[in-house]
Amino acid sequence: MAMTSLESWIVGQGLSGSSVASLLSGFAEQLLAEGIPVVRAYLALPTVNPTIRVHNRTWTRSTGTVIEDVSHERIDRFEASPFGHMVRTGLANHHWRFDKPGPEWFGVFDEVKREGGQDYLARLIRFEETSALDLRGIAASFSTDREGGFLPTEIARIDVVLPLLGLAAYRITLLDLTVSMLDTYVGLSAGHRVLSGEIRRGSGTTITAALLFADLRGFTALADTADTSLIVRLNQHLEAMAEPVAEQGGEVLKFLGDGLLAVFPITEEQPQKASCAAAVRGAQEAIARNEAVNRSRPGETPLGLDIALHCGDVFYGNIGAANRLDFTVIGPAVNEVSRMEALCGALGCAVLMSASIAAASPISVRSLGRHRLRGVTEERELFTLGA
Repeated sequence: MAMTSLESWIVGQGLSGSSVASLLSGFAEQLLAEGIPVVRAYLALPTVNPTIRVHNRTWTRSTGTVIEDVSHERIDRFEASPFGHMVRTGLANHHWRFDKPGPEWFGVFDEVKREGGQDYLARLIRFEETSALDLRGIAASFSTDREGGFLPTEIARIDVVLPLLGLAAYRITLLDLTVSMLDTYVGLSAGHRVLSGEIRRGSGTTITAALLFADLRGFTALADTADTSLIVRLNQHLEAMAEPVAEQGGEVLKFLGDGLLAVFPITEEQPQKASCAAAVRGAQEAIARNEAVNRSRPGETPLGLDIALHCGDVFYGNIGAANRLDFTVIGPAVNEVSRMEALCGALGCAVLMSASIAAASPISVRSLGRHRLRGVTEERELFTLGA
């Protein structure tokens, strides 16, 4: 049997579409073109994200598509929705008509009525994928402004094409999820490189970058005597380090227990002086925010933050075992910046920087003289913040 124009359009979106919002708006407009007077359409897609649990897409005839991301903390909204009711009662399909209200009434029905809607046609599209339980399916709803709601023939038409819509949305969502997960776990730049095909062990490139190596002072001793609640505090300190890096255009390559390694790549658009200056500003702000975390926890042992800054050439690419790779930086410059950080305590300075960073610092610095770094043949002149 030949596909209709709507079915062909959905398949095309499934193959080449890049936006669930565009998919939903196009689908609703296609239904209108077929004479089905839809006034509101909605898709809810779960995701795997540290801060977002569900992506909501709502199309209305008056406003187009609105995107809303629901956090893990607000997932109770699902329980209070028609779909929460359907999951609890084992329903996959339900049609609420507002002219014949039943015992259940949900807040979203008032929103639909304000748009002129007369009913709420709800469908749960399930994906039987036991290895990805957080991606179990999609919730979809449709409303019409025709008095009495959708006709049986219109409901049947929507049900025929809805599985295709679910597949298309699932394919687009999986790509978005892949990008998001790579950005979250390996970093924005590294994630893009992996997706572009830089996946072979040993593949990569040599780049010049300002490096930032940060480590909490005293955390290891505290961890030996604390319980798992310490993780909450550790995350606050790590956020205090990482956010200033991102705000200054840098990228956290990896968290190292109670510290991190970040890079500020030097490019034509971001020359060396600008990258080094950004690293200094990021370090200064990280120190300030870490102190704020300590102040927010009166009565607890304060944790200092040591940061080292250096600039040099590094290999940026894939290293590791054949089936377990890490996209990171290695090289003498990385070794030096880690050795510099180890001297922060002995020199009594929260921030240490090499001469190449100091020369570009937007903040006044002072020399601490020449010092030997473990594993480095020649002594290095080190600097810190302040006149």
